[in-house]
Amino acid sequence: MLNKFVVVLAILFLAVVGNEASAKDSFESSQVCKDCHRDIYRNWRKSLHALSYSNPIFQTAYRKAYTDTKGEARKYCLNCHAPTVRVTGDFDADDAITREGITCDFCHSISSVDLEKPDPFTVKPGKVKRSVLDGASSPYHETVRSDDFASSKLCAGCHDFKNRNGVHVGVTYSEWKDSAFAKEGKQCQNCHMPEIAGKTAHEGGREKIHDHSLTHNVGSMLSVVKLKMVEMKRGSKNLVAKVSLTNSGIGHSIPTGTPARRLVLEVSTRDGEGKVIETKRKEYGKTIVDSKGIEIETDGDVFLFGSKIVGDNRLKSGESRTETFFFETRIGDVKDLSAEVFFFYNPVIAEKNEMRIQLSGDEWEVKP
Repeated sequence: MLNKFVVVLAILFLAVVGNEASAKDSFESSQVCKDCHRDIYRNWRKSLHALSYSNPIFQTAYRKAYTDTKGEARKYCLNCHAPTVRVTGDFDADDAITREGITCDFCHSISSVDLEKPDPFTVKPGKVKRSVLDGASSPYHETVRSDDFASSKLCAGCHDFKNRNGVHVGVTYSEWKDSAFAKEGKQCQNCHMPEIAGKTAHEGGREKIHDHSLTHNVGSMLSVVKLKMVEMKRGSKNLVAKVSLTNSGIGHSIPTGTPARRLVLEVSTRDGEGKVIETKRKEYGKTIVDSKGIEIETDGDVFLFGSKIVGDNRLKSGESRTETFFFETRIGDVKDLSAEVFFFYNPVIAEKNEMRIQLSGDEWEVKP
């Protein structure tokens, strides 16, 4: 009887080990994908998705969060920054596929999205890949069209996020749902993944690919906010300037994402030589405090310890706002006004810095 029990345990052990191994081996590396999808791979590999795990901003925040929570943070952070862990359970990032971040095969293995579920993604790794293409064929895998791939809800699983205290710290998807973009049927993919030149597969593929770099770059941000000087009145003791800002180019608030990001408007008076006399500044962002009411400024702490949103003056999609600034310094010398709006982000990053401390020294005179 004892021998039979040992045999059963051994079989169960081998089954568990086998399941773990198959789960960890279930996703294909992007290195495999690039053999056929060269243009898409080159487009993706420098994207924020490809760098979601390895970039220094995340790594710095993650290491602090890991220490502060005695490892608990890995369950919150890696589900989106290394989402294959949802299937593999590799929260120690031992496997190379985990360190690929938001890798090709994770997204293309999502069979359905249900935002009513705590984990909205149903993920089925294997030989069937999902995409927006109809009738695509491959000698390596099956290809199935999924309507979810053309829907913003595919993005919502990570870009609409409540932290462990129930605070809605990331609301990009919700912002989009309330925008004119959503009412017009414009999805996240329409702006962030437009068609660009390239072949879907180097043999027999379509002549255009969807932009997997996610078009989240300086060039794409330059057109999203319109700034205009509306009015200027000079008095004997002050100067009043009105400036208009419009969020005209995007389907969500600006700035969106982590609350550490800010939009900054600066208006300055200048003298006849172009030198700045006085500068006024206005910031737009979301302010979150911890359980003690202290404002949280770093990314990781917001997602772990944020307890309450105490302020949010960001520009919603399509919103225009006029700001008034009063200047009182050297009014008689003012020759013109300048106004600029810029994106501001001040993340904590661990860097390698040279340290040189002299411990001793001596001199020797060289005689001719």
